[in-house]
Amino acid sequence: MLTSDSADRANTFKVAFLTVASIFIMGYLNGLALNTYHLGTMISAQSGNIIWLGLNAAGGYWGAFIENLGLFFGFAGGVAFALLAQNLFKDSAGKFFFNWTVFIVPIIIYPLLLQYTLPPWFANTLLGFACGAALGFFRKMYHLEINNAMATGSARFVGLEFVNGVIKKDKTALFSLLIFIVCLLAFAAGAGLYGLFLRLDSNIADGIRLGIGSSGEYSPMRLGHGVFAYLEEPSGNMVRIIGLVVICLIPYCFCPTNFNKSGEQ
Repeated sequence: MLTSDSADRANTFKVAFLTVASIFIMGYLNGLALNTYHLGTMISAQSGNIIWLGLNAAGGYWGAFIENLGLFFGFAGGVAFALLAQNLFKDSAGKFFFNWTVFIVPIIIYPLLLQYTLPPWFANTLLGFACGAALGFFRKMYHLEINNAMATGSARFVGLEFVNGVIKKDKTALFSLLIFIVCLLAFAAGAGLYGLFLRLDSNIADGIRLGIGSSGEYSPMRLGHGVFAYLEEPSGNMVRIIGLVVICLIPYCFCPTNFNKSGEQ
């Protein structure tokens, strides 16, 4: 039977795992969005989104402007919803299952179905809501200052804690530096896993096309210095969809229990 101290350690590990898992999923989601035919943008990075909001308005690209606006209001609405919804539950387990479900359901059903049926502005709003909800959930429920919705905050803290830890010899800052490096690596790893699954989908689709004698080609999208193929039909996304579902469902097995009788973490 767990003692109080061992139970607290177990919960601390679970919270840490959930934090890294949410960051990993965010990286995966942004990789997916960048390779989706009618999104082609970072979903959780509001700095870039607001810049495009101004540029598209100035250029008169009102369709793209509405998509940027939908992403912004979706993200802000997700944060607000996550904070307000905490009062619906008295125990941390109930809060966790509710919030994690709100976070992952739009992410899962988007590539499975909604990618082929939703207009771009609504897809941006929905996925922005999921990202904002995740950020508000972790800030409110676990009192974390980690910006798990994007890597910008973690990159800033890497520089700050490097100065405090390495130059000023602050041991606490060194530990914080390690945490933020892990956050950045998790975000990149999520995007990297998406890239690997995309390659698998492309190879499978190529094999099927050769097997049936089809000569169709997939459109390339250039990201950084590489070229990735985005596949527009559902059958070409199965590895990525299955992978996304699995990594979204695993954290349900790591629900933290209450640290104390009040249910606060």
